[in-house]
Amino acid sequence: MKLIPMRFMGYEWRHNPREITFECGKSVSEYLVPNGSSAIQDTGRKNMLVKGVGELYGSDCVKQFESLYALFKRGGAGVLAIENTEPFFAVFESIKLIGTPREDVLTYGFVFREVMDEKDSGAPVTHIASNGENLWDISYRYGLVIDELVRLNPQIKRPDEVADGEVIRLC
Repeated sequence: MKLIPMRFMGYEWRHNPREITFECGKSVSEYLVPNGSSAIQDTGRKNMLVKGVGELYGSDCVKQFESLYALFKRGGAGVLAIENTEPFFAVFESIKLIGTPREDVLTYGFVFREVMDEKDSGAPVTHIASNGENLWDISYRYGLVIDELVRLNPQIKRPDEVADGEVIRLC
């Protein structure tokens, strides 16, 4: 079984982080009413936080970290794809170096924050895949179910591997 590497805005991790946590919450307010009781109001879901810790391996581990840091500094929202999770739009909120890097191992931590209002609108019929995109990225972008996208594009044998410039049917 081949694991799908974590990806964000064209950057692909060589090794998936060893630890990833998803923090989800809601905005809840409590209002006191005159008889001494209270009412609770659920005002909606907060943006999810994805936190993780991982290692970069190899004699170029410092260069790998510099590439990851350059991605962080670039900013902006993009699709975050993580193994066994529907891709979603996020921003790279923080990155940190943990401990002292060794010659061939560097430990790092990161935080991504979900951006809940980034789905594209409109109803195009096709999409031209760009470098690094896959069917999960495209399904999220257009709000489509991944199984339907796979059914519509039988020429694509692996949803995680889409050629640059490939025409993807959306409906």
